[in-house]
Amino acid sequence: MKIYDISRDLIEAPPYPGDEPPRLRTVHRMTDGESYNLSRLETSMHAGTHVDAPLHFISNGKDIVSMPLEQFIGECVVLTVPKTPLDAMYFMKRPFAPRILLHGEGQLTESAIGYLYNQGCRLIGTNKQSIGSYSDELSVHVSLLGYGVAVLENLDLDAVPDGRYTLYAAPLKISGAEGAPCRAILVSLEEE
Repeated sequence: MKIYDISRDLIEAPPYPGDEPPRLRTVHRMTDGESYNLSRLETSMHAGTHVDAPLHFISNGKDIVSMPLEQFIGECVVLTVPKTPLDAMYFMKRPFAPRILLHGEGQLTESAIGYLYNQGCRLIGTNKQSIGSYSDELSVHVSLLGYGVAVLENLDLDAVPDGRYTLYAAPLKISGAEGAPCRAILVSLEEE
């Protein structure tokens, strides 16, 4: 069994354009004579590797706590994708799992989103900072989240070969939040 940590460091990962970078502030330090260490974290819910909840783009959508944990844990496939629009036909010719992680710059089309939803897709992840493009964040997010498909963004898939895995990517439990950071890992399903 091989385990891949596919999370980006929350503090070290570049913030999404326009977001403030996360800050880890010292509150108490043993080196300053305190009897314990304590820090305070200030961050966007979309820093580092994170999950988007429907509330991020859909008025009155589910918050992160309302999303079923089953969406973030289970069978997964990693696919390296070309830097082209990815339509339904592209995915018809590829391995399928209820959770799909995309490594590359390809953009999902409406036909791909509809096809994947109808096949039973529960989560789409990407190594990019966003599943949408910088010129159109809205349409892909609204389509996926409207179907109830979880969105997992800013993964580090550089050392992960294409193939089948078990994904563990539960978001932090933050009531009322439109997203949350997570620690995402893949466990290889094949003997090493």
